[in-house]
Amino acid sequence: MTSTAVYVRVSTEEQVREGYSIRAQEEKLRSYAEIKDWHIYNIYADEGISAKNIEGRPEIKRLIADIVSGKVNNVLVYKIDRLTRSTKNLIELIDLFNQHDCSFNSLNESIDTTTATGRMFLKIVGIFAEFERENLAERVRLGCERKVKEGFTPSAIYQSYGYHREIGQKVQCIYSEEAEIVKRIFSMYLRDDYSLSQIVRTLDAENIPTKRDKTWSIPAIKLILTNPNYIGKVRYSIADESRYFEVDGKHEPIISEATFFQTQEKLQRMKGVTPTKRPKNDAYFCGVLYCATCGGKYSTKWSYKPDGSPRHANYRCVNALNSKCTEKSLISHSKIERAFETYISNIKKFSEKIAIETPAPLESTDHTKELAVITAEIAQIDRKANEIMDLFMANQINFDTYQQMVNRGSARRDKLTARLKQLKSHETSKEARHSKKKTLATLKNNWDELDNEHRLQFLQKFINKVFVCKENNHEDRWGTVVIDEVALYEF
Repeated sequence: MTSTAVYVRVSTEEQVREGYSIRAQEEKLRSYAEIKDWHIYNIYADEGISAKNIEGRPEIKRLIADIVSGKVNNVLVYKIDRLTRSTKNLIELIDLFNQHDCSFNSLNESIDTTTATGRMFLKIVGIFAEFERENLAERVRLGCERKVKEGFTPSAIYQSYGYHREIGQKVQCIYSEEAEIVKRIFSMYLRDDYSLSQIVRTLDAENIPTKRDKTWSIPAIKLILTNPNYIGKVRYSIADESRYFEVDGKHEPIISEATFFQTQEKLQRMKGVTPTKRPKNDAYFCGVLYCATCGGKYSTKWSYKPDGSPRHANYRCVNALNSKCTEKSLISHSKIERAFETYISNIKKFSEKIAIETPAPLESTDHTKELAVITAEIAQIDRKANEIMDLFMANQINFDTYQQMVNRGSARRDKLTARLKQLKSHETSKEARHSKKKTLATLKNNWDELDNEHRLQFLQKFINKVFVCKENNHEDRWGTVVIDEVALYEF
């Protein structure tokens, strides 16, 4: 007697969109089995699950186990795509059925695998089922791209910290409690000179949760500091640089563009810079000192009191430890400090250095007209892209034609976006450049009034490298410490 397994499946999306239901499939298949005089061994139902693959579908796994054990010798489904949408999985299942003398029947396609014609037709239908799934995925991807280009955030699940968007809501809204933390993170890194690990420890110590109620991490902090969402941008395809783009969003920004770009500058400066020890208020030259003799970096070494408490900081060339440099002696922090004060006291020399190393300001051209023209052309390209998408979604053009038309517009849009970003960056950084130059020019007058914390912040913001050496001096048997050169960060 034929022992038939009835397999039914529906995903949540299909049930809403196409009216499928588990019960409707089951009723039709029971009636068909009764007509064929087949005994139904069991009903196997995967509800609310996609047919993309077999993994994650417990009922089809139970069905396979019953086929292998010989409990089932016939499988009945409403449509082939209820079983699987993958040609590879379909062929594997049919081979499994054949190995265990199990027939396969599809009510909707009238397929019987006991015949050669039925098996051939089954494979052909399976190919079309897979094509439909891939075509649907392609349309979903293009729909997401279109949504982002219109300025809407693409996700309601993985949202940026500081924002919230309900499913079905187009524009993300500022979540005030998280937004304050975002502002604080930028302030701690940019203004207070916290390291990423210090920010993590601070937030965790105050029991401030992440978006998913987890503890903070350095990658999570860096993700926030580099996220253009906080200046009103939306982005697409972060994981694939070839498809990545960002555009102006419809949502409100949390921080200013000036703060964001200054943060990016600092992150870029700090990239690859790993001092032997983290700079502290009483060792603020740590990380910027270099040997004028060999070019090696200076590390920090502390001297300690008898009770074990730190006395003061010293610096020494790392190459001296392996006999690659002749500057082997320690240099105290106080000597470095006096040498730096002597260096900047020569205000003429230092002012000339600022003029040489600081790029001349760009001409104060009014870019208002160019910005307006570029913005209008980008908007026109986006409108054209939407029209092309409408044609494709209405099946009036094929996918190859769609790609060719979109790629032509995308190439022009990328050039315009790059120019727009350049102009905006120039406008936002012009004032910051002027402020930095003014600070450096008045350094001699201000240095003595700065406390250790502000000296540390100044060095990390403006000074890239300080080259130090020793000169023989009869009055000091240890030699006189001299600052040979100060290299500024470009700005």
